[in-house]
Amino acid sequence: MSKKYDLIVFGATGYTGQLVCRYLVSHPESHSWAVAGRSASRLSSLKNNLSLPSSVGVIEAETSNYASLTFMASQGRVLINIVGPYRPFKADQVVRACVETRTHYVDLSGETGFNSDIIEQFHLAAQAKGVVISNSVGFDSLPFDLTTYLAVQKAKQLTGGKSDVKLAECAYDLPESLSAGTLSSAISMASEKEQMYATRGDWLSPIAKPRSLQFNKVRWFPQRQRWGAQNTFSLHNTRMVNRTWGLLQHHHSPQAYGQAFVYKEGNIVPNKLLGVLLAYIGAVSIWVLMNFAVVRTLVAKTMPPNSGPSEKSLFNSKLRVETVATANDGTKAICRMKANGHAGYLLTARMIVETALTIIDDKSKKTNPFEKAQVEGGALTPALVGAERLAERLVKYSQFEITTEPLEDRQVKKSK
Repeated sequence: MSKKYDLIVFGATGYTGQLVCRYLVSHPESHSWAVAGRSASRLSSLKNNLSLPSSVGVIEAETSNYASLTFMASQGRVLINIVGPYRPFKADQVVRACVETRTHYVDLSGETGFNSDIIEQFHLAAQAKGVVISNSVGFDSLPFDLTTYLAVQKAKQLTGGKSDVKLAECAYDLPESLSAGTLSSAISMASEKEQMYATRGDWLSPIAKPRSLQFNKVRWFPQRQRWGAQNTFSLHNTRMVNRTWGLLQHHHSPQAYGQAFVYKEGNIVPNKLLGVLLAYIGAVSIWVLMNFAVVRTLVAKTMPPNSGPSEKSLFNSKLRVETVATANDGTKAICRMKANGHAGYLLTARMIVETALTIIDDKSKKTNPFEKAQVEGGALTPALVGAERLAERLVKYSQFEITTEPLEDRQVKKSK
């Protein structure tokens, strides 16, 4: 069944939603799209304020009205959902409407519990219909998942496919400020202690991993010659990377990482002592949020709706992520991702759009890691919607730099 629009932006009037609209209107490719939300008048005002073309549609929909959700979903090939935090705002109903109408779905969820709900409720149904559901395709957790996949595939290629990969180590710089959406997700997760207390790195994976998450750890990252500390968001990123690992292993994909694969990450800090201090401050902050509802309420109130950094801050920040994959035989490969712009806002808007467009891109341009198993669709990670093509799109249209190459031991110093 043909759809009226290629893309629908649900939550277009919010800060990140507006960034998505600005990116789409300036995109060199031609795509039909619509803005969607609770108020048609606000959406029309948005069109005027951003000088959007008259061809951009307006769709009124809200999560409390399922009929409006199914109508909205039926109009597009891919629905971009930016209405979060996702569990409190009943995004599962949006996903349900998408699966029902055979519409692909992407979002910016940083909530492990929500992602788990979606997998349990809709993965098999979406797979049966060839519908792609891809959560967490912004700064949470696309850069980490995608660079890991690309580094792992390069390492496997360098070994001639003779060796599995045992370790991926991801070092990155945190944005100068976290997005309101990311903070809202953290508050939502903190209100359900299981999401923060659980040390299961395999929570989202179809295959169990015996290794539990080790939080508050500081480790040395040779690729940056700096110390890196785990943070609150490392929990979710690790679970997303492990879902990619688990799905590839489960379907016996040629791209599978290897049974003993382990993922580690850390945000770069000036020194080890500060890293330890920041890790424990983060742990205490989360403990307070988990155990005191009044604190969660106060923090939520300090974040005005539709807020974000200044225009200057949007463009003055930088994204830098470097992931090293090590094969069982010692072969190493590194994937570097760099971009100018605020990772949690400007670049996140670009990431979610390019993920959506990758999903509906010409199949001949993408690698389906599950082709051997004759599987399409389901609840997939950013890396599994077409990693190489997604990377190409981010470079071509979003001004990202993404490189993957061999890494020799002599290229990284051993000193600490």
